[in-house]
Amino acid sequence: MSGTQDLGDILSSLKSHDPTSQSKAQAVLQFASLLQDEASNDITRRELEIYLRNLLKSKSTYALAFAIMTSLFHINVGIASEIFMSSSRQVNEFISGEMLGDTDVTEWFLEMLSAACADKLCRTEVETKYRMVIVRAVKNNDSSQSSRALAASILVKLAAIPKPPPVQSPATTVPDEAGVDVDSLADMLRAIVVDKRDDSTTFANALEGLTYSSLNVSVKEMLARDKDCLKVLLDVLKERAPTVAPPSVIYGVLTILSNLTAYPALQTKEGTQIKKLRSYANAGKGANDTEEKPEAITRRCKVLLDMNIISSLAACAPSATINGQIGIGAILKALATEKQHRVLIVQQGGISVVLAVLQPKPPPSSSTFKVNTQSTTNTAAISALSKLLISVNPSHAFSSRHSPSVAIRPLLSQIDANLEEVTLLDEFESLLALTNLASMDAKGISDNIVSQGWSKIENLMLADNPMIQRAATELVCNLVATPAGAAKYLDRDDKAYTNRLRVLVALMDAEDLKTRSAASGALAILSEWGPGGDVLAKDERSLKGILRVLAEEEDGGILLRGAACLNNILCGAAPESDAAREVAKLGGFDAIKKALVKGKTDPQLTNLLRDSAMRIKSAQ
Repeated sequence: MSGTQDLGDILSSLKSHDPTSQSKAQAVLQFASLLQDEASNDITRRELEIYLRNLLKSKSTYALAFAIMTSLFHINVGIASEIFMSSSRQVNEFISGEMLGDTDVTEWFLEMLSAACADKLCRTEVETKYRMVIVRAVKNNDSSQSSRALAASILVKLAAIPKPPPVQSPATTVPDEAGVDVDSLADMLRAIVVDKRDDSTTFANALEGLTYSSLNVSVKEMLARDKDCLKVLLDVLKERAPTVAPPSVIYGVLTILSNLTAYPALQTKEGTQIKKLRSYANAGKGANDTEEKPEAITRRCKVLLDMNIISSLAACAPSATINGQIGIGAILKALATEKQHRVLIVQQGGISVVLAVLQPKPPPSSSTFKVNTQSTTNTAAISALSKLLISVNPSHAFSSRHSPSVAIRPLLSQIDANLEEVTLLDEFESLLALTNLASMDAKGISDNIVSQGWSKIENLMLADNPMIQRAATELVCNLVATPAGAAKYLDRDDKAYTNRLRVLVALMDAEDLKTRSAASGALAILSEWGPGGDVLAKDERSLKGILRVLAEEEDGGILLRGAACLNNILCGAAPESDAAREVAKLGGFDAIKKALVKGKTDPQLTNLLRDSAMRIKSAQ
């Protein structure tokens, strides 16, 4: 396609405020394809510039020129930025001609400025040359509410630009600037959102500005106090008609809710130090620390939970866009940050919402729920799943529609240290969630964890972080209670089984008490399996490690596990292994005596130790 006439036919269809207009949608697609075609891009670009300049020569075609520029910013910011900057003089002529009396032209002019704010250079241009015009549009009571909402949204976007020191004295006030601070603008936009729910264009314009302003702490608190506004936002998520709630509006609402519930990101040691240095550097300069206290965020989360935000998220999750799914995941993660909220979230159906986000559209022909492997990049949703499963009995958390096994793959993806967005806390909580799943009676859960993620779990038992190491060892302690987990340590056909046993033995010497407890528990469980006693009896390092626990450990629980392990070895080893004599040779009697002194008040421990001593003595 070539020629200014053909281009004009396409571009004329862009002048529509209705985003669901079929002719506009087709024109946008054609426009985008022209700009993406490298062979004709330069020609189309030159034609477009000439066409727009001609439109800006006539007052009757101003609105069309602004409509085209608005669409161009959405399609190709780079090209739009160049044309916008080069057309600045003609746009100024529009302003000087006082065309702002025409409502349609005014709205398209403001739409263009709003879209231009997506580019840093253009945003500065808008701030420098058009701010006062925008302020007048906000303060003009004769303007339509749609225009006022647009103008307010632009000012909110411009608020992020650092301003140079004012030239006039501090006592001097610019009349046009009065009452256009972010809080005032947000309050105006909030009122429009509540009042104009049925006016899709005005509502969308006000919502966009409210979305940007909701990054401010004061605006978050204002919105949290306004139940009417929150109800409108939550009701929008339940609206299934795209003409009423298009994806852009749904995403805007989700962004506001995400801003209301978001906790500060966890800081690394380096990040914390940098923050301190910045605070020192800003000391005495009037800089305010705007970081919120967790209590305030938790309070807002409770307000939304009391309004049953989960049902709204459940309504929009199945049809949400990818960005929408990520937004829902972020909201759920924030809501689940407070432990006391987790039971309520599960009761309201939060687990089902998380799973819907991870796999919104299962194949119609399949009745089995499957998590899409691509969805595991939604780390926030998986983190929410982890938090819920470590605080609630997993057997009560899943409905009849979903097997607990669907949670395994996403949780395993969260313990992949190669993902930059996964924090150590996320990794730790996913391990805890998997441990809880492995403790369920549901058939096949532990076997699935072993088959899908054993290598990751095994590697984390040697992690540098003691909390990660502990959680991985606790998970293994639960997994070895099943055939698949036990086989990793007792199957002699697996060349790695001896090394795995020795890792468990080494972890019985870990500094962390819970890690030692989990490692000794795993060995005790392994010793109860049929071949367990014989396998452990034939590994000298394992025997030495168990005897060292009896001789040196002070914790009663670990002593009991060590005694049970030794007794199982002596009872379960094959006769030809001569396990009792081997134990005696390694100092078994001395170890048992020391353990008896430490555990004399525990009858179960005492009985196990005496039974083991008798077996050793009878073998000599």
